[in-house]
Amino acid sequence: MRFKTGLVAGLALTALILSLGLGCAAQPADGTGDDPAGGKTITWTLDTYFPAGLYLSDGVQGFCDAVNERAAGGFVIEPVFGSALGVAGPDVANALGAGTFEMDYTAFPYLSNDLPVMGIMGLPMLCKDTYEGFMADFVLQPYYRGELSSRNIVLAGGLWSFPKQIVWSKKPIRTVQDFSGTTFRAGSAEATLLIDALGADVISMAQPEVYTALQRGMLDAILGSTATAIGVSAWEVLDYGIDLTVSLGGSGLLINQDAWNELPAKYQLIVTEEADRTAAELNIKAITEGALGWEQLTSKGIERINPDAAVIDEIAAMAAPIWDKWAQQKGGVAAQALAELRAVLGR
Repeated sequence: MRFKTGLVAGLALTALILSLGLGCAAQPADGTGDDPAGGKTITWTLDTYFPAGLYLSDGVQGFCDAVNERAAGGFVIEPVFGSALGVAGPDVANALGAGTFEMDYTAFPYLSNDLPVMGIMGLPMLCKDTYEGFMADFVLQPYYRGELSSRNIVLAGGLWSFPKQIVWSKKPIRTVQDFSGTTFRAGSAEATLLIDALGADVISMAQPEVYTALQRGMLDAILGSTATAIGVSAWEVLDYGIDLTVSLGGSGLLINQDAWNELPAKYQLIVTEEADRTAAELNIKAITEGALGWEQLTSKGIERINPDAAVIDEIAAMAAPIWDKWAQQKGGVAAQALAELRAVLGR
């Protein structure tokens, strides 16, 4: 009986993961389907703050390669990694909506200053693990699409479930008191609320600046996934990984609405199909890559700390009032979406 129950649960989880990779792109405007480029190659730029070489960046590159191969020279997407275009994560929605570039891959909590609903998954201790993150993505996906549409942005295909965000530090953190006086880079406004409540000091900075800040002593700790830690060569500037799931976060491929409407229908189909395929693959990797990332990091000298259950419960108790206050401040669609998600999660 236990085997059957586990099998059913596994099949249900697989269906949920794959369903997140089956999004629906916005409908093209009337007349889309002709070739406005007159036979010339259509070229898009895809911006992302992730540096090349991480598994998420490899997913972006693989998506672009697959689209470019299928488009056979008629349409090309050129990825640019590490925020090399000079647009910081929190400014992506404005830049993309204005057409500074045609496409972007980003973690949604970075967009929460302009689009509060995008920050829900960044709320501290809301989801306990990656599996709850999949559930949350499923609930929040229609809210994301609606809010992005109001900013002239289309979500291409399904969501990529973002890896869990944990603490990477120069000093061991085993108790709530150990956070006090530590200088953090939290990554999102929502995560900052908890880090501040824990008595740490928070500094805001773009991802490409993190390594230098750690090296020069401007930062003592960061919040991020194993991919983030690998991306900043954590073993060179940090010593400990505290395996506390502070937050998760949806992510995805975003497209400027005007560029999407002007793209011939045959290329829209290719983009949508490859975005769905990539999302399904990356959602499975969200489970496996965390373990692989830990193996790489510990082999290079990072010490893994697993906090006691009592410490996790203490921090979670501090987080719940933050959710309530956040909902009151944001109101509207963001508060509605959070209430629906909390009902699903039972908290």
